[in-house]
This record gives sequence, structure tokens and C-alpha cells, in this order.
Amino acid sequence: MLTFRHGKIITIRVMTAKTASLPRPTRRRLPAILACSLAFLFLFGPVFARGSSTGDLHVVPDAAGTPCGPGSRATPPDSSQDDKAPSAANLAGSPEPQASEEPPDPITKQRIEQIEQLNPMVAEEEPLMLDVVQLLDRPAAAEWLGRFLSSPPLNCPVREQGPWIEAIVASVERNGLPLCKEITALVACIICIESGFHVDPPAVDRSRGEDMAAILDRAEKELRDKFGSVLSLPPVPKLYEKYRAKFYPKLLACRTEGDVDMVARSVAKDLRNEASTLPEFIRKIVFKEIDKVQNVVRTKGSMQLNFPKARQLMRDRGERFTDEDLCDYMYTMNGGVDVGVAALKPMFIQYAARYGTRGNLSWLFFVGMDYHYGPFSSRNMMEQIRIRDLSGKKISLDGDFIRYDDKARPVERVSETMQAAMTICPDKTASWIFRAFSLEKDPHYIYTDLHKALAEEHEKRFGKTPFAVVGDLWLKDNAVVKHGVAWKTRTYLRKLDRFLNSIPWD
Repeated sequence: MLTFRHGKIITIRVMTAKTASLPRPTRRRLPAILACSLAFLFLFGPVFARGSSTGDLHVVPDAAGTPCGPGSRATPPDSSQDDKAPSAANLAGSPEPQASEEPPDPITKQRIEQIEQLNPMVAEEEPLMLDVVQLLDRPAAAEWLGRFLSSPPLNCPVREQGPWIEAIVASVERNGLPLCKEITALVACIICIESGFHVDPPAVDRSRGEDMAAILDRAEKELRDKFGSVLSLPPVPKLYEKYRAKFYPKLLACRTEGDVDMVARSVAKDLRNEASTLPEFIRKIVFKEIDKVQNVVRTKGSMQLNFPKARQLMRDRGERFTDEDLCDYMYTMNGGVDVGVAALKPMFIQYAARYGTRGNLSWLFFVGMDYHYGPFSSRNMMEQIRIRDLSGKKISLDGDFIRYDDKARPVERVSETMQAAMTICPDKTASWIFRAFSLEKDPHYIYTDLHKALAEEHEKRFGKTPFAVVGDLWLKDNAVVKHGVAWKTRTYLRKLDRFLNSIPWD
């Protein structure tokens, strides 16, 4: 049983759910193909985008807790120029089309329409949040963070404490959240868990005796074992040797995630330029998979936010980034924290407003957990319990009501949760249920008629329920996805629990 204490012990209900493949925003999975076979991601992107438990690159803080390696693009703590988001004028006329510029699909358009209708109710949450949090002015926030940021278990390097405090405070302000103990402390905890206070985390887990050469050799062997016959088909052999000669030394020199990203960009640029000379069937795959090549490092920066999620958040905030500029921004101190706080904001506001009370900080724990699980997953798992109880059907408690494609886009197919919900609401169409479920990653879901009906009926039959539950989501038994260890959700949960309990809240 896990507890998050603030004056008294608060018990958090722990649920267990095993799932196969879930789109989560913060799990770092660097595909094996990242090695010398980067040049062939355009051929095998659909296979390697899912990652490998044995060939991934793992990221760990070094002993000093600082970015390392030649060519690191991490912005120095005393630099302010590069930490600013590019202006719209600087970004105008980008020669490369961006995924964020694609017209919305019908499901997305429908979701946007619902959000606009429900926005007035969501807007009521911010004033309620202010009654729960412990507000601070700017000097008080900086002084309070300084009391514990460099102490165990956070252990921010003392020489970098000032810049990190400024980045946290500035990011909270930039995202329109009130400066308070709750958000600043949670952000500090997540930075420590996700990157160990690294602006640009290292790309290799040297504590396990790994080096880049061994990882590249292993990845190349796996590639040849699996796709040897394809690698022998013209014009692949010549292209392979050409790309290997050009990019293998560059990959060998990579020390940080940012270094790997720069190599991946170079590969993507060369593939675009050479696409016209390739056979048609390969050319089509190049243009289809090029985004996976360019963004082979799927989570970036000090808070390790999923890049497609960061792209969406910045677009929703009205800021126009090219993928390259957003990537660079996330590898600055201010930028990495900024996008992480943007991801926390909707959960922070709703959980505090609708479920928080003074003196009880369990809601804050769920905000931190859902940064790891995925937006509103803890809230959604409680909804799945209601659906399970009302329908009598055994369903996975994974926080996902609907299905997603390999780019984390919703797909209008009947999921396990949706099938169970249809038995509870036989007079409603599948489209009506799906319409509400499409808001599962948004604060707006709890204001839908579907949720209100489910919550009301469940309370009548089973009594009141907590607003959220902790689930135990597993990738697979031998998945190595964080800092060179088997980084399962339970590990994250226990670490977050320990860190939040170490904060001097009073």
C-alpha cells in the first residue's frame, strides 16, 4: 500500500492492470534502428518504431548531473537568448511541411467542436483551484525551492540550482498557472525523475558498462539477422554502405540525446534529397516514415515529454514551431521545463479544482502519475471501474477508452471499454459513446452527458467512489525503458511518492 502524507497518512488505492501497447507521453524508448541502420528507418520504420527491449539506447544522469559530450546543444544556464521560443516571423516560410499543419481529420474536428461547447464549464475550474493551492510570490517561490532542491532525494547540482529554479518559476508563469508550492515542487520532482536535472540527457548508460560502439554493433547485427535478405536487394546494399560510412562515425561520437537527434535530422534531410532517385515503392515509404526518422528520439528534454504531445501542446497554445525549432527549444533549460509544465497544466487545474481540499495533497500525486501514465489516465481508470461494475464485464484498467493508431491518433473502432459501455447504454449509439470517449485525454470529459450518467448510476448502485486510482501499467517483463533499469510504472510510482513526501510543505 502506498501513501502520500501531509500531516496525516493518506491511503491511495492501488489497482493492477497489465496492458500490451499503450501510447504514453513520457516513456523513453529509443529504437534499436537508431544505430548505424538509421539510414534504413525509411524501409523498416513500422517495425522499429515500437522499440526493442535489447537494442534501445538508455539515458542516465552522470555522476556530476550535468550534460556531457561533444557538440552538446544544451543551453548554458546563464544564457537567455536561446531559451526564448522562436517568433512567428522567424518561423515563417519553413521549407518542410510540418505534421501540425495537416488539416484535422473528422474525429479531431468533432473533438474540437465538443471542446468549444464545454469550455465554459472547464473555465470554472481555475478559480476553484486557487482555493486549494498554497500561493507564493516570485521571491518566496524561489526561496522555498532553494530550501530543498539540492537536498536528497532531488539532489540538483548546487551550482545549477539558481538557473533551474528560474526555469521552473518562469515556466509556471509562461503557462498561466499560479505560482504555488504544489506546481513548483511537482515540476522539480518530475525533472529529477525524468532526467536527473539534465538539460540534454546522456544517450548511453555507462553505469552498466555500455558504450556507443557496443550498442551500434549489436543493433547492426540484429538488423542483419532480421532483414538480411532485404539488405541484399538493389539498390539497398549501396545505399546502406553509403549511409553507414557517413553516419556511423557521427553516431559513435554521440554523447547525448540531442546529439542523436542532430544525426537523425541529417539522415532525414539526405533521404528527402535522394528520394527522387529511389524506386517508387521506396520513395513512398520515405515520405510516409520520414517523421519517425527525424524524431527517432521520441521523448526530449529535461522533462522527457513525448514529442508529438509537445508539438500539439505548443500548437494549442498558439505558438508556431517547426519540428526542428521545437526540438531545439526542448533541449534548452527553459524550453524543456516549459513544455513539461504545459502538459501538466490541464490535470493540475482539474484535479485541484474538482477533487482537491486543503491539507490533503493526494490529488497532486495523481497529477504526477498521469504525467507518466498519460493525460487523465488515473481519472479514466476510475471511470473504467464504474463501467466494469455497471456492465459486469471484465475490462482492462488502462486509462484508454478508445483505440489509437501507431501515431497515437484515435481510431473509430469498438474497444473493450466501449463495448462494455454500450451494454450500459443500450439506447445510445456507438457514435454517441465514441464522441464522449474521444475527450478522454482532455479535462472536458467529466462534463459530457455520458460521464454524468455513468457516475450517477454507479453512485446509486455502489456508493461514492474516489476521483482516481493508481494503476500498475507494464510494457513487458523485460522492457528497459528508463535510465538503464526495468522502469515499470510501479517504480515511478514509488519514486514519486518518496519525492513528494520529502518536500517541506509546511
